[in-house]
Amino acid sequence: MTALTGRGRVAIIGAGAAGLASARALLAQGFDCTLFERATRLGGVWTIGYANFGTQVQRELYAFPDFPLPPEATDFTAGEIVQNYLEAYARHFAILPRIRFATRVTAITGGEGTETWHVHTNCDGDTVEEDFEFVVVCIGLYSNVPHMPIFPGQDDFKGEILHVSGVADRAQLAGKRVVVVGFGKSASDCALESAAVAARTTLVYRKVHWPVPPYLLGVLPFKWAMLNRLTSTLIPLYYRPSALERAVHGVGRPLVWLWWRIVERLLMAQYDLGSRGGERPNFVPEHPIELDGFGETTMLPRPSFYPALRSGAIEPVQGGIAAFEENAVRLDNGRSIEADSVVLATGWETDYGFLPQALQSHVGEDGIFLYRQMLHPDAPRLAFIGHAATISSLLTYSLQAAWLATLLTGRHELPGTADLRADVAALTAWKRRAIPAGRGRSARLLLHMQHYHDQLLTDMGVDAWRKRGVFAPFKEVFAPYEPGDYQGLFDELGMAGSADR
Repeated sequence: MTALTGRGRVAIIGAGAAGLASARALLAQGFDCTLFERATRLGGVWTIGYANFGTQVQRELYAFPDFPLPPEATDFTAGEIVQNYLEAYARHFAILPRIRFATRVTAITGGEGTETWHVHTNCDGDTVEEDFEFVVVCIGLYSNVPHMPIFPGQDDFKGEILHVSGVADRAQLAGKRVVVVGFGKSASDCALESAAVAARTTLVYRKVHWPVPPYLLGVLPFKWAMLNRLTSTLIPLYYRPSALERAVHGVGRPLVWLWWRIVERLLMAQYDLGSRGGERPNFVPEHPIELDGFGETTMLPRPSFYPALRSGAIEPVQGGIAAFEENAVRLDNGRSIEADSVVLATGWETDYGFLPQALQSHVGEDGIFLYRQMLHPDAPRLAFIGHAATISSLLTYSLQAAWLATLLTGRHELPGTADLRADVAALTAWKRRAIPAGRGRSARLLLHMQHYHDQLLTDMGVDAWRKRGVFAPFKEVFAPYEPGDYQGLFDELGMAGSADR
């Protein structure tokens, strides 16, 4: 891929967090950006959150590296505050005038053998085709299309079947017999909301998963235990490991195994996960934490979640829905649970139907695998920003956007097509071997976030080791990496950008 000439036209699909980060970086480099947003408001998933939703991390981890959080942003920031923060970011960097709201991209054509993509859109029934030199897909991992499984007998069910995103207020569940399906963050949040007002709340789940505590043993913020280079070395090897990491997982393999068993014991004690000899439900996952932690249902549960399961405020039932009956759900273990409302915390679909035909065949059950989580060899001049699940997503999107902007201006170059394909093949094989299956496996990085961020900065030719001061060597090993460590990166790259102040 060669640099774009004349700072050409760029189409950005989506005005959620990833789209805004992309626009901020590309506008700073002089590109003529247009953002297409199918909703009437920017923010993506933050505009359609369920009752009492918010971030899963401490405040400083969900932030853009070059735009401070507002004072009202607390740990595990409420969704409304995040939405306001994104809107302030768009105003500050003069992105708002670039957004076309209520405009859905229906198709992307062309591109093959040319330097032009034809972007087809629909707004209020009017269809338009426009040409762009580059397209950035920023629809994220969770579009506004809920994943709603179809079950036998559900048309005969006299109650209501909701996706978790449809529970805007706990009052919807008041006085009802509620069944919540799932064991991820949204399922646990919804079950707690239901337990506060419903006549009865049952949580139906197939498997339990390891919880990530906001504070390890109630004292140490989880970022100190999870987001440093020490932990990056001890987790299962990245697909491009360093010599040190290979040695640690070779000669030091028994110590690595012991480390994770200690972590499991600490979590079992903190959350009281055991069954006490079979006297009560067992919440100890079957998979080791260093593998289970890369699954789609990794979560930081609210402190009251496990106590609610133990106290009976939420009844935990392991199993899957086999069918609906008139006033109940029947599980695959033969049990029937009477219900007035069934809430499916079953995730979201990602709509790739508008992608160029060259990419459609590469979208599988686990998504689409990309070079640096952004580019596919079969679609030059098209990139994905936001196709990366990490612990600090706004930071990741910002670094991806900076990487793309510097690529398009010629600061760094891509390897040849054969090497691109080889890297994507290696990434695909690694993820399918090391990361649990699921619709979002191709995007999942989570605790490999630091490896990925280091790759991006190294490609851009800037220092990936960001800690400063007399204790920098110590901090590089033990201190967590967070957006504040990258605060000066855009200045280093000459991308300070103009702002609407």
